[in-house]
Amino acid sequence: MINKDVSRLAGFPCGLARGPRRGPATTAALCVLLAACAGDDGGTATAGTTSTSGTTGETTTGGESTSSSTGATTDASGTMSGGETAGTSGTSGTSGTSGTESTGGVEPGCGDGIVDADEACDDGNADDFDGCLSDCTEVELLEPPAMEWKYFEIEGTKCLDGSTAGFGVNYNPDSTNVMIYLEGGGACFSDACDFTAFSIPFVPPSDGIFSRSNDNNPVRDWTMVYVPYCSGDIHGGDNEAELGGQTRYFHGYRNVTRYLEVLVPSFTADRVLLTGISAGGFGSALNASQVAEAYGDGVELTVVDDSGPPLSNDVIAPCLQQIFRETWGLDKTVLAECPECDGDNFASDLLDHVVANYPDVRFGLFSNTGDQIIRSYMGAGWGNGQHNNCEGLSVAVPIGAYADDLDALRAAHKDVISTFYLTGLGHTVLRVGYNITSVDGTSVPEWVGQVLAGDITHVGP
Repeated sequence: MINKDVSRLAGFPCGLARGPRRGPATTAALCVLLAACAGDDGGTATAGTTSTSGTTGETTTGGESTSSSTGATTDASGTMSGGETAGTSGTSGTSGTSGTESTGGVEPGCGDGIVDADEACDDGNADDFDGCLSDCTEVELLEPPAMEWKYFEIEGTKCLDGSTAGFGVNYNPDSTNVMIYLEGGGACFSDACDFTAFSIPFVPPSDGIFSRSNDNNPVRDWTMVYVPYCSGDIHGGDNEAELGGQTRYFHGYRNVTRYLEVLVPSFTADRVLLTGISAGGFGSALNASQVAEAYGDGVELTVVDDSGPPLSNDVIAPCLQQIFRETWGLDKTVLAECPECDGDNFASDLLDHVVANYPDVRFGLFSNTGDQIIRSYMGAGWGNGQHNNCEGLSVAVPIGAYADDLDALRAAHKDVISTFYLTGLGHTVLRVGYNITSVDGTSVPEWVGQVLAGDITHVGP
């Protein structure tokens, strides 16, 4: 079941709807903590349009067939479907559209666009985000209370330890804007990974960007979705691996897919903000494509990545990127979404992919110029201080190399993405530090509002 009370070990609290809300679809290493802890600084088929009937492979359009028929379309049980007439050409019937022509057509059963007796829905498997899944079962739509947090376990998801994952919702029935926030917390890619870092109970957030009482917060009246971090793969994986003598379940990316299958049909959305801090910042960038696809062109999508910069392999060394790919199964997730991406430079290439293929997505990046947490994390690829050495003792990425790559990222995309760079070694800003951080007179909430409005703004050095 989907609905559960707040009782799961779900995360680490450190730190389409393409139109109106839809009803039931039957109607057609090491473990390096990235967390921003409290101390951190800052196509449904239409009846009678096109159908196939009989064994001669005729095509009927608008209810009239173009050739003789020797039999009627049957469902998986052999029963004539859609009220079609078995016999010669003429008026074919009032329903039973398959949406395909007979050559290479859909076999009767789930996915043929016809709701059979053993199916709750059948949309032709054209869209897994309309409330009807590809197995012809319906999504149980969420019905959270208004303006208070409720946690939902989502069937088919997994945390690092194999337990079921989920998210919290604070629902505003008067808003058609939805914020999806991915929490930070660390990364697991070696035998040193500890389950306990990814099994902290859900704690309803109220600070920073979640504040409903802060008049300066541009999302204060939005419906808020909080995704705890329990997968250890920066919300990007779909793999299982043996680390430290135990099976680790890296399904962060697939978890997000399952969340979207529930969220999209549950809440009307005209605008969506996908955001997160640290590991969740990386996760927001990694999941931008699938969120854009799930909601579709009719929904305005903004991505704000806090302290998960998609830097090049000059900082995220190729050997470390290979470890991420193999451990987390990124070839089946983000790299499958981006066939042109270089597997040794996927973070930077993925941003290029999103910018090129989803030009309407508004993108903002926050980072400290010398972020000590991220530099230490990426130091796993700087063994003994040498770039692209994953065998030696991990040494933090040099500040100069990190800052230079941030500058290069800004320069490469200065006309299409917004940036907010803060001088210093701090880490994250959307929770602690959200209301008190500003540069040259521009505060973080003001900058977030500008990104949401589609203004390209660069703050800081």
